[in-house]
Amino acid sequence: MKTLVATLIGPDKTGLVRQLAALVRRHHGSWQSSAMSELAGYFAGIVEIQVPAEHSEALEQALLSLPDFQVQLVEGKGPAPHGQRLKLTVTANDRVGIIDEVTDIINSLNISVKTLKTDSHPAAITGIALFEAQSTLTLPHGQTLEDLQTRLEALSDDLVVDIELI
Repeated sequence: MKTLVATLIGPDKTGLVRQLAALVRRHHGSWQSSAMSELAGYFAGIVEIQVPAEHSEALEQALLSLPDFQVQLVEGKGPAPHGQRLKLTVTANDRVGIIDEVTDIINSLNISVKTLKTDSHPAAITGIALFEAQSTLTLPHGQTLEDLQTRLEALSDDLVVDIELI
């Protein structure tokens, strides 16, 4: 079995995920995990696919031949880092540099980011722009949740941090 990671970007239109899923299936691939979004009129996605070695070259060629898409393929390296999994949500008034500050703290604590989704939207009552980041992290052995929470909350008075073990 071979693991492929495919990144794709192209003009957004209805049916793209279905087209991709059918292509993977036709080439004996198994869709493992993915993250996909529509951003500024474009479809952007990343997919982990397991495929029998004898079918991997045909699948790779089919993915690379998708019309209107930029596709990059790499072979998977192996298992994710070990440690405690947690879900982190950070909400604050939107401002320049907030994701840089948050990820700097995560990196300084040697915490691995499994997923990260960010959004900026107006607050319900005030209309003030809010920033929200939701992520799944792997906390290495010896690191504490309290240290992460304390350091994140010290960034600014308006920053709300929610951490949940999963």
